[in-house]
Amino acid sequence: MSSVGPTLILAPIRGVTDVLYRNTFARCFGGLDRAVAPFIHLRRGHGLRPADRQQLAPEHNRELPVIPQVLAHSPALFAAVVRGLHDLGHGEVNWNLGCPQPTVAGRGRGAGLLPHPERIASILEQVLGQCPVRLSVKLRLGYRDPDEFLAVLDVLNRFPLSEVILHARTAAQLYGGTVDVERAARALELCRHPFVYNGDINTPQGFRDLCRRLPGAAGWMLGRGVLMCPFLPAQLRGTPLPSAEVRRERLRDFHAQLLDGYRQRLSGPAHLLNKMKEHWAYLAFSFAAPQEVLARIRQSRAPDAYHDAVARVFDQPLDGLGAGDR
Repeated sequence: MSSVGPTLILAPIRGVTDVLYRNTFARCFGGLDRAVAPFIHLRRGHGLRPADRQQLAPEHNRELPVIPQVLAHSPALFAAVVRGLHDLGHGEVNWNLGCPQPTVAGRGRGAGLLPHPERIASILEQVLGQCPVRLSVKLRLGYRDPDEFLAVLDVLNRFPLSEVILHARTAAQLYGGTVDVERAARALELCRHPFVYNGDINTPQGFRDLCRRLPGAAGWMLGRGVLMCPFLPAQLRGTPLPSAEVRRERLRDFHAQLLDGYRQRLSGPAHLLNKMKEHWAYLAFSFAAPQEVLARIRQSRAPDAYHDAVARVFDQPLDGLGAGDR
């Protein structure tokens, strides 16, 4: 955790930024202030699952403070899980109004609620009245219409929220296309809560441009950019990119800690290899030839082949330009 410079928050990326990743990243690279965890699945008649408790218990997140995230469109379930998170020791919960996946948004959850500001208002009215913690919201510009955020912000401004995090894309864009910084600036102007910007923070120069265009932002959420360049948070705080030798050793140590941690948690070599390949989909971009790295890693089907592939990968040239020059 860092207290110097801009407030930097790790985005919730399902299947990747779990408790092991968050703690390991904080030990190996640092630079982040806190994280928002991937959303909790709500189940009628059930509280937090044991897996949720393992991921979110504050005592398991000592390296990097975490804020749980809830995906909900049922006020009763929402309130019940928030109470469970409070009992677990959390003082803040984030409500996901931004998940763009069709299986989620198409069922009226996540970004699927954005066309229905009156429904958002109704849920907030029912939940905040029995909410023992601070509540923040993460949203997108809209489901398909990039101006839906205007009506949604009008609703959010009526409630005592701790923070509003905006990913400057529509749900229809998923993670493609370009972010709309002009609309993000309009949202910042209208928002009466602390405003956090999210979307394509990938380089120090790009970050400086965003700081200039969004001067009142209270914080910045980093997603795929930090997964592809783990040194990015420190760079955004003004720390020079380390030498290739230092980066290689820190990346090697990061990988070794992840591998050992997942080996202890997952069931069998196939599960372990699949999990590590998920991480390599991002980590490969720390190397000069990421597609070659990915191909080599993905071809491995057994632990011995994987270890051999990793050893060869770590002998390959790193991205010699660094995040700041991409």
